[in-house]
Amino acid sequence: MAITIQNELETFLSQFNFNSNFEGLIGIERERFIIDKKGKFAPQSKNFLEKIQNNLWTYELSACQIEDRITPSPNIGKIKTTLAENDKQGQSVAQQLGLQLIFLELAEKDMPLDIYPDPRYMQIAKTIAPKRLEAACRVAATHIHIGMPNIERAILVANHLKNYIDYLCQLGDHSRGERLHLYKVMAQTWNPPYYENVEHFYKIAKETGFTDNPRDCWHLIRISRHGTVELRMFGATASIEEICNWIMIVKRLIAEI
Repeated sequence: MAITIQNELETFLSQFNFNSNFEGLIGIERERFIIDKKGKFAPQSKNFLEKIQNNLWTYELSACQIEDRITPSPNIGKIKTTLAENDKQGQSVAQQLGLQLIFLELAEKDMPLDIYPDPRYMQIAKTIAPKRLEAACRVAATHIHIGMPNIERAILVANHLKNYIDYLCQLGDHSRGERLHLYKVMAQTWNPPYYENVEHFYKIAKETGFTDNPRDCWHLIRISRHGTVELRMFGATASIEEICNWIMIVKRLIAEI
């Protein structure tokens, strides 16, 4: 029995790409909405991705959203440059399609609920209640990743940042809490726990249903499959300076450990 449990734990942990060379590197993911010439939300993410042909851009559950990201970097200057380049390219491609990309963290209630044709997202849309699907489609965020060398360090950092979750939520809020309210409607397991150890992390994964796919963990502070601690509470913003300020604050909090 003990051998079986150990094997299950090792299989679970094998899904996480920890790398000592990536320790402390910062990754950014920015969600934004797509609108048409009339200012209406447009489910055009598939067309946009086919046009841009750049792996720094990807899709979200809502076909009215698109996401850009950066290659993990230790350098704030490089992060700023990449985000600015993404903005320039994204808007150029959107304009060619008669569209516009906007940073808005809370969309209107009557927005289209078209889902990007990804099997995982299509399955999610089929299995969750309509109110949860609407909530998921209406919110957009900025996610910050911090590279971790191993699971033990990731647990230590995640637990420490949990102490500041209310502060971080307020720091990244542009909608008087409405976006986070909707996120909590969609992600009912939003509140990250304190992990006692690696075995407890696995126990939580079993209880909340992400042993087979770490992407199914919806905690606002989560240990991601990329081998990072991911902060998901920050809202969508057009300000690169604001994102860099968030990064510096997070790094100062981690330095307390």
